[in-house]
Amino acid sequence: MRRGRVVHVNEAVESGAVVGLVAARCKRWGAWGCAAVLGLAAVVVAPAQEAAPAVRAKRFLAGRTEQSGASAAVALDAARRQHLALVDAQPVAGRERANALAGPRISPLNAAWQAVGPMQVVSQSYGLVTGRVTSVAIDPSDATGNTVYLGTTGGGVWKSMNAAGPPASVVFAPLTDMLPVFSANAGTAALPSLSIGSVSVAQGVVLAGTGDPNDATDSYYGQGILRSADGGVTWTLAQGSNDGLAGHHSFVGRGVAGFAWSSAIPNLVVAALSQSAEGVVVNSPDATHSVMGLYYSNDAGNTWAMATIEDGSQVVQQPQPGATAGNAVTSVVWNQARQRFYAAVRFHGYYESLDGVTWTRLAHQPGAGLTTANCPVVTSSACPIFRGALAVQPATGDTFALTVDRNNQDQGLWQDVCALSGGGCGASPIGFGTKLASGPLEVGSGISGQSTAIAQADYNLALAAVGTGTGPSTDTTLFVDTEDLYRCSIAAGCVLRNTTNAVNGCAAPAKVSPAE
Repeated sequence: MRRGRVVHVNEAVESGAVVGLVAARCKRWGAWGCAAVLGLAAVVVAPAQEAAPAVRAKRFLAGRTEQSGASAAVALDAARRQHLALVDAQPVAGRERANALAGPRISPLNAAWQAVGPMQVVSQSYGLVTGRVTSVAIDPSDATGNTVYLGTTGGGVWKSMNAAGPPASVVFAPLTDMLPVFSANAGTAALPSLSIGSVSVAQGVVLAGTGDPNDATDSYYGQGILRSADGGVTWTLAQGSNDGLAGHHSFVGRGVAGFAWSSAIPNLVVAALSQSAEGVVVNSPDATHSVMGLYYSNDAGNTWAMATIEDGSQVVQQPQPGATAGNAVTSVVWNQARQRFYAAVRFHGYYESLDGVTWTRLAHQPGAGLTTANCPVVTSSACPIFRGALAVQPATGDTFALTVDRNNQDQGLWQDVCALSGGGCGASPIGFGTKLASGPLEVGSGISGQSTAIAQADYNLALAAVGTGTGPSTDTTLFVDTEDLYRCSIAAGCVLRNTTNAVNGCAAPAKVSPAE
């Protein structure tokens, strides 16, 4: 568990807020122990009125409980017993059978494979459910929009060749279930990893960063960055960077929060290496060599090197022998109009780079709290950016940023107006001068005196900016993903509308849960 989260536990217990605390942490502890601990907490604190965190926790567990009421743990146990029964059914007699039971159980190599999943499970509150999708990448070279890649938190990379067709006919196929790069015969010690944090496709190359960077107990750590140059047929694995005299730095034990490709320099791509919550729990990162931060590749993801992050003349992070844990990067984008990369760095702020190699702190941060006093060169958890999300509208160059601190307190939704201001913005510094109303995202719905926290924002926080219309009708539709999926029209003043209503929809809940 992260140090910051331990502090929060102590503070909450001392104040007596046991039920709210336990419910809010359920997504990190996992479904199995959550129900029992919630029951214990209910004895300590009388449930006169169910708090919002407890309601969210129940909803979280409802998606992981079968229609019959049985827990997923029971289903897993049943599946294991079924597997054992299948093995026991093998035609082995007498002493050979006894020896088989005593030794390793291996199916015959000539036995045919049978598809057994992944399949949907019928839950109590949400009908058919599957695992979490962490990333979606649409192949820009396919003008039809049919070629789409998905990254899942426990199921690897999937691909569809008819994603733009009728929903009922869309088919996704797994690409990474049985990869030679995770085989001992490949000459590597890489453990198999189906935990995908981010997927990206550009210039004929698919990159899949293993390791889920979202702040939950089931955010499993990764083994590096997968690369395919043939549409997912074959893959290679990069497990770290080569930084010359500064040595090698490992991606193992970390999560990948995103990729960004330059449109100015061919084959240049940047990766955002972040924290895997589960990796911290099981101590998977190498204490010396597994370093979070920004990494760049000049050969479309074949090889990687660590970037340097600077605050003015001072260095926040750079490649060096015996490096520390580094700094978690929660978002990275490329702005074609400005010809620059932008990134959000935990407990530091927002940075930019022309070449992906050297990053400098933005003079104008998206939020009054992201000052150099609050966010010094030496990492401070008092800096109010635990997770930042970025999005760029490709046609206009407008950049959007949404930030929460370590307590999920909203630090504002900001827009840098670029091309729409007239004449473009390539030569001017990014400003984030427009603050958009983010109250609807907050627990207190923006009401004065109410909570300004954005529920589960450390777990899921994402932005997307999509251009619509032409000429005088040009507009940007901004999508914001938190516990629900919101949208707004920038031309209409960005009044955020909840499009999913997972908690308070007309079906109460609406059986749509984008936060899972």
